[in-house]
Amino acid sequence: MKNCSSSKRGRVPVRLCVSFLAVMAAFPVLAQSQVATLKDVVVTASRVQQPVTDVVADISLIDRTEIDRLGVTSVAQLLARLPGLQTIASSDSNSVYIRGADARMTALYVDGVRVDSQDGLRLGGGAPWELVPLNQIDRIEVLRGPASAVYGSDAMGGVIQIFTRRGEAGFSPFVNLGVGSFNQTKWEAGFSGAQSGWDYALSVGREDSDGFNTRPDLVHKPDHEASSRQSGSLNLGYQLSSSHRLELTALDSTLETQYVPWGGGTDINVKSHLSTSALSWRAQWTDVYSTRLSLSQSQMDRTDNAPNDFKTNLQTVLFENNVRLGKGMLTAVLEERRDDFDAKATTWDPAFKGSRTQNAVALGYGANYGQHAVQINLRQDNDSLFTSKSTGALAYAYSFAPHWRANVSTGTAFRVPTLEQVYGPYGDTKLAPESNQNHEVGVSYATAVRTVKAVVYRNDVSNLISSSQTLSSCSAGFFCYYNVGQASIQGVTLSGTQRLGPYEMRASLDTLDPINSVTGKTLSLRARKTLMLGVDRRVATWHLGGEVQAVGERFDNAANTVVLPGYALLNLNASQQMSKDWQLVMRLDNAADVKYQQVGQMATAGRSFYLGLQWQPR
Repeated sequence: MKNCSSSKRGRVPVRLCVSFLAVMAAFPVLAQSQVATLKDVVVTASRVQQPVTDVVADISLIDRTEIDRLGVTSVAQLLARLPGLQTIASSDSNSVYIRGADARMTALYVDGVRVDSQDGLRLGGGAPWELVPLNQIDRIEVLRGPASAVYGSDAMGGVIQIFTRRGEAGFSPFVNLGVGSFNQTKWEAGFSGAQSGWDYALSVGREDSDGFNTRPDLVHKPDHEASSRQSGSLNLGYQLSSSHRLELTALDSTLETQYVPWGGGTDINVKSHLSTSALSWRAQWTDVYSTRLSLSQSQMDRTDNAPNDFKTNLQTVLFENNVRLGKGMLTAVLEERRDDFDAKATTWDPAFKGSRTQNAVALGYGANYGQHAVQINLRQDNDSLFTSKSTGALAYAYSFAPHWRANVSTGTAFRVPTLEQVYGPYGDTKLAPESNQNHEVGVSYATAVRTVKAVVYRNDVSNLISSSQTLSSCSAGFFCYYNVGQASIQGVTLSGTQRLGPYEMRASLDTLDPINSVTGKTLSLRARKTLMLGVDRRVATWHLGGEVQAVGERFDNAANTVVLPGYALLNLNASQQMSKDWQLVMRLDNAADVKYQQVGQMATAGRSFYLGLQWQPR
């Protein structure tokens, strides 16, 4: 593992890391939204509940209170505020990059249910972020770094897990109404509660927008891309006894939107649908032994009049065993996943279907021995289309002084080719799984009013899958998929928060060096530097906030011949607790109306405003 920097390109001197830590620890500073969350419990790091202060991995939390206060209107917009993450909105889809890893290398889970899309329009699959409804979310956990040793295929860059609303004691209804730029309207309503062993949460919502012109350089009709989303979620739990619990979760989201065809003309209408569901049985057999049996399914389908018609279906059976050994927890997991993909015939491509099964066994051990904490994970995956794949992860943390902690970790991960990349007209049955090896070192400082964190990492990726216009090895005879080679992604993330009187300040700085090791070119659409600065203040019943998001220049193509200029956005938000039950929320994004692009030739929204009214009896 090389230190704070290693390549001549994008060098970050060691003294910068040291200086940042020294300044942050000595003076009021800025970073992640964890200043008041030191006692939060997370599950994504190891699939086992543990206090966030015991987690060795690099993880962030976002709760419902923060979502409501900020007034953001999409999951991608919310994730873009976190250190180590970059998000991109392109036409009718969104992409999330964790530490520069490709968007398809982030695994998405909703209430423990794996979500993925296999369709080739996403250039190798990936999570359909635009289909995740923000109004159904109670909490988000973001895990950075490879996690295949826990979750199997796809978790090469990290894992993002979304939890929907859950019921608590009593009965609590809510209604949220909102309006915004581009004739945006939004409503959501629901209720939650718990009584006589039952707990429940049900919510529904709808969002509509006239949209804006995403391709002003082309003549097309209509000249703005409208969207409409309907969503709902259900959480139902029953405590059979003090030791046994049943839980049912379900999420459903339908999005209708438009995108401009290349060359212009009549906009193409798209209807996309995402559903997830899971039935779980948790049992505490003894003081030291517990189990969880889960049956889950996720389905994503997309239909448009291009025409394209895809359907992805994932079914999973998971049996988890936890044994407490002194101050540690030993976990053994058996998992079976069935993956199906169905693509209808289009004007230019034939219909095709594909399926696979993945069987896995995983072992994990995590312990906290005072100043020392360790996490070990091993997993073996057997894929019906490919040979077996073994992954592992080892992490260690040492609290070397009051409030200070250092950690080091190494891990491997992989992603099997999608069924579209294997069975589709551009596919190849000889494709090898993408794989990576990641090393990182970090140090952090945390008190009730201040946090400081620095992480240095290197991620080496092999067998990257791409497509070539001239390659003719597939049945289509062009744009065939193939294993192109290797990439090296190294970077530094510096972050911190500071509470000073009525002010809460945060900042994060990411430097990234994402290189294609074969060509020496920079990986496309990743900014080498991103900076986030934010400050919040309470004034009487008001909560005022502002943030600056600065993104460096990026290349729009693999050849690095098209440069997308850097940009800086100013976002403002304000909320007022008008009474015990009513809250007013306002947000102004891109207050300076900066003209910028996240993807070449695609316009962005410009200055936009949102006003929301929230009612929830306390």
